[in-house]
Amino acid sequence: MTKITDNQLDIDHNGLDRRKFFIWLTVITLIGLGVRLAYMFVVKWDQPIWGDAFTYHWTANGIADGMGWQSWLPKVLTKGESVFSSPESTWGNFAVSKGVAAENPPLFPFYLSIFSFFGLRSFHWHMLATTGLGVASVFMMGLVGRKIGGPRVGLIAAGIAAAYANFWVYDPLVISEPMGILAGTVVVLLAYRAWDEPTLKRVVALGAACGVAALVRSEFALLLVFLMIPFVISRLKGRSIKERATMFFSAGIVALLVISPWLIRNAVIFEKPFFMTHDAGLSLQSGNCDATYYGDNLGWWSPECPNSGNPPSLATNDFSVRDVYWGQRGRAYMLDHLDRFPVVALARLGRMWEIYRPGSPWGNPSKGQKIAFDITEGRSEKAAQLALLQYWLLVPFSVAGFILLWKRKRTIVPLIVLPMLVSLIAVYTFGNTRYRSIAEIAIAASAAVTFDAILRWRQVRRSDSVVLKN
Repeated sequence: MTKITDNQLDIDHNGLDRRKFFIWLTVITLIGLGVRLAYMFVVKWDQPIWGDAFTYHWTANGIADGMGWQSWLPKVLTKGESVFSSPESTWGNFAVSKGVAAENPPLFPFYLSIFSFFGLRSFHWHMLATTGLGVASVFMMGLVGRKIGGPRVGLIAAGIAAAYANFWVYDPLVISEPMGILAGTVVVLLAYRAWDEPTLKRVVALGAACGVAALVRSEFALLLVFLMIPFVISRLKGRSIKERATMFFSAGIVALLVISPWLIRNAVIFEKPFFMTHDAGLSLQSGNCDATYYGDNLGWWSPECPNSGNPPSLATNDFSVRDVYWGQRGRAYMLDHLDRFPVVALARLGRMWEIYRPGSPWGNPSKGQKIAFDITEGRSEKAAQLALLQYWLLVPFSVAGFILLWKRKRTIVPLIVLPMLVSLIAVYTFGNTRYRSIAEIAIAASAAVTFDAILRWRQVRRSDSVVLKN
């Protein structure tokens, strides 16, 4: 396996030394900032506060006010309030607490709460705070690409992250995806560092990064397993069993230590045990009912799934008890429809990877198309169409990039685990483009490898042409 040290990355054949690399990376990052600010101010500035954004926004303000992580409901939907007293677009402006909760992992609302604590507590400030995470991801993509294939690959990867809509479309929505992408870039970078020089220190750093990533999105906890198993089997081949075990368990213990305060907090507060959030059962239920196994919503989720249930009352039970109910109900439906599940699983994968009824970058979205679902989740129509077009254009280059890395004997493990993880999540829950967000890192980085190879080929042809003329 090719070993590339940090010193070797300071300069490449194009004369991109460390200083020039970071100057150009800063320029590209600023371009990424401009793209994101334009989308935020021109398109999304007056968006209503709803869905996950509502939850994160109000949870953050609650944390800043000393209330901790709680569940919130629009005030207009509470008893004694008329749902017709104000326009629906304003429902998210006022909220009431439903009690202590763990609806989402803690890190993203905690990040927003820092801004709230210093008085920057409006939804617009939280939009700007989330956009900052997206900008940081552009810079980190440059470092990831540089680590994989050198400075020019890094700059190309950063350029893709700056312009590719599936990176920036989440930034003004005040959801956890921008932080998830940023955490993913850190994990990939540290995974390549550990792969290039497999020391205990680097493996421990990788474990810590995976722990932090799990505090952003709970499914990211699987990243450490997906990374460490091939690392121990392949990269540590020839080393003693004791050394392999030390590496493997050290990474796992450090990751567990990082997430343990949140796990302990939840174990003490809630009646029923759960891993990171008490909404996993509800997510499972939301993708398993007749509405998502048949018809236009095949492979996606539907509010009809939980709406037909009768969960335990919060007056006498906490959120964990309700989540057990939702999980049992969702699994029961899956088991009762095993003959249909293969079709549903393929549809979920097709939804996530824009194969099954994706819609079109042109024309008007229609019912049941994936692009229509993306618009429902907060993307503007034009941004959704641009994202789909860019995705289709990038995927062939991404596939070619993986092949090039494999032929060069440069490991693809830190990249390939990302689409593997999101595909697994899609099969288990539903095919949501948002859940694919961390895999965009792999798409951008591998496509950058291909674009760099094309530039190298053109340079060689030019050099050969000059030699022949002389």
